[in-house]
Amino acid sequence: MLKIRPKTFFVGKNVIFLPSCHSTNDIASEMIQNSEFIDGTVIITDLQTQGKGQRGNQWESEAGQNILMSLMVRSDFLRLDNQYDLSICTALSVVEALSEFISEGGLKIKWPIDIYFIEQKLGGILIENSLSGNKMDKSVVGIGININQRNFENVRATSVSKILSLDINRETVIEKILEHFEKNILFLKNGKFENLKNKYLEHLLRFRISGIYKSNSELFEGIILDVARNGLLILKVNNQEKYYNIKEIEYIFEE
Repeated sequence: MLKIRPKTFFVGKNVIFLPSCHSTNDIASEMIQNSEFIDGTVIITDLQTQGKGQRGNQWESEAGQNILMSLMVRSDFLRLDNQYDLSICTALSVVEALSEFISEGGLKIKWPIDIYFIEQKLGGILIENSLSGNKMDKSVVGIGININQRNFENVRATSVSKILSLDINRETVIEKILEHFEKNILFLKNGKFENLKNKYLEHLLRFRISGIYKSNSELFEGIILDVARNGLLILKVNNQEKYYNIKEIEYIFEE
């Protein structure tokens, strides 16, 4: 049983711990559908049997070693076409929290919403929104971070423990993530999006740096110029500005 006591006003004040579950995001969504929503509720588990990642991938994690949690937050202050603002807020919060443990730099946000250390995946975020009519209403923010797991089938995966060569207290990391998330979502509610966006771009992997990508089975070189308010990735390709969504482009890394 994890004991979480973040220094927050509402995020993480209601904590639900499940030794195991199919998916914390699914549990949170079911609670919202059953009118059991409390803003800032956190659902945490030691083991997910059907954890979800971006692009429909499954999130794999050793039991009791990592952070697997979902936040339930009210998002009705966001316009539907600005829903990616919450992704920026969340990714930045995770990086800021992890920076308190990994001080040598290297923490990056890989578009659209993965957490990397240099070019290795450290964690992932999956946000699922519920609407009221054509407006945002409530959101489930799923966060998975590799903390103390040392062995991975994916050679491009890493953990805080592997980076620092020591085990880290998961409760402390969770508390820091929740504290930074509350700070940043309050900034977002108070109209300080540009401040969050600038910090996000500072941590964005390959921002204004040339890299290799794949689209429509073709490799090409591009430079990330920005991320649009609707979440599209903006690249400079052959001196032209091009926009891509998550299904249209893939990062290519050196082996």
